[in-house]
Amino acid sequence: MLRSLAMGATAFGVVLGLGALGAAAGALTAPSLAARYGPGPMMLAALAITPLAQLPLLLASPGLIWQVAIGAALFLQLACAGAAGTTQRTIRQVVTADGMQARMQAVSTWLTSGARPVAALLAGGLGTWIGVRPTLAAGTCLLVAPLVVLYRSPLRSLREMPGSPAAPPPSGAALAQPAPSPREPAVPQPAAPGDVRHDRSPGGGP
Repeated sequence: MLRSLAMGATAFGVVLGLGALGAAAGALTAPSLAARYGPGPMMLAALAITPLAQLPLLLASPGLIWQVAIGAALFLQLACAGAAGTTQRTIRQVVTADGMQARMQAVSTWLTSGARPVAALLAGGLGTWIGVRPTLAAGTCLLVAPLVVLYRSPLRSLREMPGSPAAPPPSGAALAQPAPSPREPAVPQPAAPGDVRHDRSPGGGP
């Protein structure tokens, strides 16, 4: 945008700001959209719109009209990403048992964060080798992969948010053992009058 489209610093900041507003709008409207259309169809539609929102960037040329088009497309793209991402994270947390929540989140964070530097290096290498626009076109084609994965999964027909997994029943040994009764603290009794205690330790006197 800065080099190929000669976009100024102010316009570039406004475009990125529109994208951030789109992400926030998508996250905020995700619960109502999922309740109205179903989580599966909503995510499927969001993932289908995401590659199409790349087209203005691929076709753009220098000029104010294209700057507005890129800003609107980025707003729509990140709104879809925010809506789909919020919904899939909610589903993932709901279907994961309580004892596995931390591991699930750690694996997800490791996969997504670990892929970013690899993708950045790959994008930079391809951009230098084949050019910026062909690299953007390749990235747009990669955005179809999540859509295909979701379409081939049972989640595409999910109309309601799933319920939490049932807790495992207690074992027979746990049922057989009676619950421990609370122990009352021992209260020392006062000594009776005339009760004299002698020190029986070595070298001790009465």
